[in-house]
Amino acid sequence: MRVMTFNVQHCLDYQNQVIDIPLFADFIREQDVDICGLNEIRGEGNWEGYTDQTNSLGDMLGCNRYFAEAIKVVGTNPYGNAILTRYPIKSARVIHIPDPDERDEDVHYEHRCALRAILNVDGKDVLCVVCHMGLAKSEVAFAVKAVCDILDESSLPAIVMGDFNHTKDSGMLEGLFERLSDTDELCERAGVYTFPSYSPREKIDYILYRGFKCTSALVVEKIVSDHFPIIAELTVE
Repeated sequence: MRVMTFNVQHCLDYQNQVIDIPLFADFIREQDVDICGLNEIRGEGNWEGYTDQTNSLGDMLGCNRYFAEAIKVVGTNPYGNAILTRYPIKSARVIHIPDPDERDEDVHYEHRCALRAILNVDGKDVLCVVCHMGLAKSEVAFAVKAVCDILDESSLPAIVMGDFNHTKDSGMLEGLFERLSDTDELCERAGVYTFPSYSPREKIDYILYRGFKCTSALVVEKIVSDHFPIIAELTVE
């Protein structure tokens, strides 16, 4: 199966600076993926133009979908992560990541969540986790623990994907790399960065896995959002 992770920045066409949901639907369709994890995606809000992007994309692509709300922007506009998939979604829920008690780093703090879904992939259950981690070290520590807890409570083949906001050599994602393999090891071109798309200088987006064989991976170097997506080919072992 073909898996993609993509921070869509609320479907903002980065080059033209306008929200363009059909552009993102067309781009995702072109990648011919079976599972797509999305970060920075909207649910239905009450601002003009603040629409349910998850369902719009799902309808345009003809696939199953689930939206995981992390926050409400200005109290009324849902924002978070989502999954789009050709496979049936057996169950899905939002795991809210605890916020640090102290905000002692000079970075933007934001409440985060992980989307935990069980998909029926050709008769087999697969655990998928979509997560967008924070900028502060304390936020990342809580997020890594939350995702590791999800993994440790299940023996299913698993995929964890998203914008983790930190590089592999930061030392903050070790709990994940202890439990999972990194599709980067099979990337067509080693060292390809994912952010920012207009001038890439770091790799902060990931697809990690267990219980699968990864046959290929690539960073799609096309400016649609402010991140490049990653695609990986996985087969159940």
